[in-house]
Amino acid sequence: MTCANDIDDQAANENFRESYRAAYQAVKLGETERLRELLAEHPGLANARSAQGRTLLHQLCDWPGHYPRQLETGKLLLAAGADVNARAIDPEHGETGLQWAASNDDPAMAGLLIDAGSPVDGLNDDRRPLAQSVWYGCRKVRDLLLERGAALDLELAAAAGRVDLLPSFFGPDGGLLPSAGRHREPVNIPIPGGAKPEELLQQALIYAVIGGSLECAACLLDRGADVNGVPSGFDRTGAAAIHWAAAGDNAELTAMLIRRGADLSLKDARYGSTPLGWAEHFGRQANEALLRQAASEG
Repeated sequence: MTCANDIDDQAANENFRESYRAAYQAVKLGETERLRELLAEHPGLANARSAQGRTLLHQLCDWPGHYPRQLETGKLLLAAGADVNARAIDPEHGETGLQWAASNDDPAMAGLLIDAGSPVDGLNDDRRPLAQSVWYGCRKVRDLLLERGAALDLELAAAAGRVDLLPSFFGPDGGLLPSAGRHREPVNIPIPGGAKPEELLQQALIYAVIGGSLECAACLLDRGADVNGVPSGFDRTGAAAIHWAAAGDNAELTAMLIRRGADLSLKDARYGSTPLGWAEHFGRQANEALLRQAASEG
């Protein structure tokens, strides 16, 4: 029996060539007894890396996740000394197992990793587990991270729909307070030239829309966010809030952005597509109808 994804089962270290491949198969197929034997026979295997830079724990958490007996497998790897905070592929910027569990919307695996010592706010307080759960629409893990005490700045409060917190990030003059945080690159994708501090409010609007929060999006527009602004980051798509709303499942949010002056002719930088194109691509018929009607009305 073979796994659906067998392209990264080669060990980087020749000493683990056969054992890593066998352990990879055991991890993907939920063969926990076989994995237990391999870990006992080959000290160091739990932290051995593939040619692409993944440990076995990364393989367990990697897309699509939800592998057979995954929690038992994870516990075996951790008991054998697997580094719960190892970064995959790129030792400096790579993603952790918790980030991958977040992107698979797997709260059980995410909880196991947090219990084993993976910081709920990410390594170096980078906030990426929560950002990643928002980016991929993984609301089960988003809610778990919030329950476990994930910190919220302006962007992530907007993403989580916490409209009650948003006013606390603004001073009496309407400017952002230090507690609003800083604009971070989401999902380990560096922003060319670095994140721009002045884009924090704009990026928070995008987070609110991706999170599906009409209330947060409206609040941020009231606070000065540009409905047609296109901040850097977010997979370099160069998309405005209306694009993200068109791809989502909250038609009322799409309608609100249209009322607030969203430019329906805007094309994103990556695909050259309008909001209507995004709605069509993601099969959001209610949004398609709203966008077509708004366009026909001029």
